[in-house]
Amino acid sequence: MNLIGHEAIERELRSFAASDEPPHALLLAGPESTGRRALATHLAQLLNCAAAPGGAKAPAAQPGFGFELAPEPSEAWPCGRCRACHLIAEGTHPDIVTVGPGDTLCRPRAGDTGHEKHAQARDIRICQVRGIIDAVSRFPFEARHRVVIIDPAEAITEPASHAILKTLEEPPGHTVFVLISGAPESIMETVRSRCRRIEVRLVGRQEIEAGLGRLGFAPALIGEAAAASHGRPGRAVSFARQPDLMGDRTRLLSRCGRLASGSLGERFRYSEDLAERWRRDRDRQAIFVELDTWEAFWRTRLHRAADLPHGDRSPLRGAVEALKAVTQARADLQANVLVRGVFDLMLLTFPRLTLGEVAEEATTPHE
Repeated sequence: MNLIGHEAIERELRSFAASDEPPHALLLAGPESTGRRALATHLAQLLNCAAAPGGAKAPAAQPGFGFELAPEPSEAWPCGRCRACHLIAEGTHPDIVTVGPGDTLCRPRAGDTGHEKHAQARDIRICQVRGIIDAVSRFPFEARHRVVIIDPAEAITEPASHAILKTLEEPPGHTVFVLISGAPESIMETVRSRCRRIEVRLVGRQEIEAGLGRLGFAPALIGEAAAASHGRPGRAVSFARQPDLMGDRTRLLSRCGRLASGSLGERFRYSEDLAERWRRDRDRQAIFVELDTWEAFWRTRLHRAADLPHGDRSPLRGAVEALKAVTQARADLQANVLVRGVFDLMLLTFPRLTLGEVAEEATTPHE
């Protein structure tokens, strides 16, 4: 797997996988698109690769040629070629389970004939936790370690959180839980306390550029995609694969300028539009991209205000407050706070720019 950044975390996961008793529950906490799911998948491969220290030999996948033996245990771990690595990377391994909002592993109570289907649910429910508990109570089909990835963990309802506590604390020896969250403080404290927490932070631009280079993207795209991603490798890969998304970002920056100098009514109409789009689940990732764009807009103003001679510091304070508002909005959305209120508060916090400032903004390169 081609991880971008997070070398220290990768070493820590490698150490866990090599130990006789890896941690039974991890919490990967950090912003979206920073590689949290990739790290969880990487851990699953480390735990089950045929080339792992002490790992049982298993066939290695060779496209077009069936399977052959995996390499001897070495630094090439995970090898990326054995059956386990191949299936995990493809998302088809029977013992690597990802649970999110919806009805994955849904198991109604015995005799509950009135249990309604909930494929479109936005939370992780107690019936899904029953399914998790049932799954981990059995031996894995073929893996040394079953891995249960819960993403996003803040979507677990309170009843479901209570139901999973004992299993998180004392899971069967062949099971490892990985919880992924962008809003870890929204997870019930007793759930968090049963997990070993790892902070997944934003990645430096040079690391992202190097990672995009390893993936074979065109040099002309690499710098632009890395800059536009603002430390999120997943976003950088999306930009490199679909350069048109960066054109959308330029248009969004122009819209930010218009709204920042516009009337209160314009801001409220924009807030209503964001809330409506958020309710349509397919638009949620696009809204996070818009929040990233607002962040870029205000960060540029912050840098410019910091370079002004000492005097009126209100532009600097305004940009700082705006950046805090974007960060808070992102966290509130991930914690399922009432969305219209989230967007209203963010937009009301933004300082109002003059038309002259917006014109100057349009000629300033953004990060």
